[in-house]
Amino acid sequence: MAVTIDLSGVMNRLSQDAIRRGRYAVANQALSDMNQFVPMDEGTLRMTATIDIDGGGINYNTPYANSLFYMYKHNYTTPGTGPRWDLKAKSAFMSDWIRAFTEGMNR
Repeated sequence: MAVTIDLSGVMNRLSQDAIRRGRYAVANQALSDMNQFVPMDEGTLRMTATIDIDGGGINYNTPYANSLFYMYKHNYTTPGTGPRWDLKAKSAFMSDWIRAFTEGMNR
């Protein structure tokens, strides 16, 4: 007696292409969710954010993005914003990010 297990469906769901789609979907969702926590004066920092083509990272493309991300500064002009906006969004939206990843993989 032989048992044959067909794992082709599992392998398709876990393929590199599926993972790339999932990463890109979660990066889009994370960028959208983080925007409300990104400091805003004129909106340039929020508008210059880009996502890596493979979904592996979100980049804020201004000369001052690094200092605003890591250093605490007093008197942020927009309430609720400040450094490490990724951690603020992560605590509020992680379940949405997990859902975005799994739905992105299944597209």
